[in-house]
Amino acid sequence: MSINPQHITLLRQLVEESADHAVATSNDFIFLSGEIRGRLNENISVSTLKRLWGYVDGYASVRQSTLDILVRFIGFPDWETFVSDYCEVDGVQSSHRVAGESLFVKDLSIGDNVEIQWNPNRRLLLNYLGDNMFTTTESENAKLKAGDRFLCQRFVLNQPLFVDVLTKDGHTELFVMGNKGGLTKISRKR
Repeated sequence: MSINPQHITLLRQLVEESADHAVATSNDFIFLSGEIRGRLNENISVSTLKRLWGYVDGYASVRQSTLDILVRFIGFPDWETFVSDYCEVDGVQSSHRVAGESLFVKDLSIGDNVEIQWNPNRRLLLNYLGDNMFTTTESENAKLKAGDRFLCQRFVLNQPLFVDVLTKDGHTELFVMGNKGGLTKISRKR
């Protein structure tokens, strides 16, 4: 099986993010193997993980079943879906009209909740505070955590979400969610 090294690099990065643990030492591979077993009830040996991470030689011969387990760990059904839906971009355009299901913040009431999801396996539950301001109330596998606040005017399905995150010193930083593939779910909850 021919493997694109860039896809493997991206997979390793996403697995480490999902495990919330950098993988660099022998003990890290033991930890990751246990995390995979605990989350999926499937096994990948420590030696296989070491090969795939380049800690020892030989990742070019990785099995399809190993890749399938790792992408399930980050929320994809199989390796082929991960490569086609997340790694490869066809027909890149420099600009285009955005079309898709949208949720406009102007249509929300203070106290409304919005759930958003994006790949791989990321989820936020947000509470609307008014004046385009949201606070994160629940966070799964995302960099924004509960209590983080940001400004947003619109959520668009299948499009990346760009927001202005408030920092602790009162400034804002531009942040993007769903950079590859966009938001996969937008749900308004009262």
